[in-house]
Amino acid sequence: MMNNNAPTQRRQVARITPDQFAHEFSKIVPQVQAVLPAHIPFEKFERVVRIAVQKNTSLLECSPKSLFMECVKAASDGLLPDGREGAIVPRWNSQARCKEAVWQPMVAGLMKLARNSGQIASISSQVVFRGERFRVVLGDNETIEHERDLELAGSDDIVAAYAVARLKDGSEPIREVMTWKQIEKVRNVNDYWEKGPWAKWKDEMARKTVIRRLAKRLPFSTDRDDDRLRDAIERTDALMDINAVVAEQAPVDAFEAAAMGIEHKTTDIVPMLEQATTFAAVQDLEDQATSLISSLDAEGDIEGANRVDQALKSALSRTAPGHPEQVSA
Repeated sequence: MMNNNAPTQRRQVARITPDQFAHEFSKIVPQVQAVLPAHIPFEKFERVVRIAVQKNTSLLECSPKSLFMECVKAASDGLLPDGREGAIVPRWNSQARCKEAVWQPMVAGLMKLARNSGQIASISSQVVFRGERFRVVLGDNETIEHERDLELAGSDDIVAAYAVARLKDGSEPIREVMTWKQIEKVRNVNDYWEKGPWAKWKDEMARKTVIRRLAKRLPFSTDRDDDRLRDAIERTDALMDINAVVAEQAPVDAFEAAAMGIEHKTTDIVPMLEQATTFAAVQDLEDQATSLISSLDAEGDIEGANRVDQALKSALSRTAPGHPEQVSA
């Protein structure tokens, strides 16, 4: 009798090296260039992709086909996978039984596309924290009034989210407001939300949710920039429900890769620095560590930046020529 409870075997996918990635990426250059908008130089896009892979090496464990396909999707959307406009993140696909890369447009990316579109001047989106002054006026003179309280900003207690689209023709802005209960209904469609981006990036996902709803009411022209915005929103729409398919896709690295693997790399590089035994080995890690410190500082993760900084300084001191440990060795 077949045991339906038997664990699913992981399909072995060979991890590619950074050099192999660069070689394989060169093969899709024509595809990327064919869809990349003119205002984004190919060299810039390629550089951002390379940095993304360097900062989140788990991407090298994904099926190569999915990784390169998602690079093309990012180019097609006209967005950079830089952790702000969007991110390519690893996910466990229970059906394929391997890690797969997934391109995720982010709120800043959607806003950028809106600015480039034919009819939409801008899209803004915010969450409302409990205790902030928030007022929605309906009727002939609709408006949203929201006073940000910096003491409350960033708390876990979100009561609502809203989005506002302003049109280039100067007509009345299009507004959308959702209560937290309404947002929860969307979130709860995914049975695995507690293990995914909703658990770690609650405000980002709430803003995405209300932008999705707003997008259904936006006027789109037939120009390519509007197509990009529409496609990116549709990708966001699908990604919000992705765990219903991917699953059991309890995200392998969750949504930390949305910050280009910053948190993931903090936990990786500190032990690497601690285990380095030669000055040359530490120097090889120095640029990566320095870049990570800057990224963590920019993200406001001072504790993480200090951890990496202290580990780097300690490793440089410990392995420097003339240090007692090196002399005795």
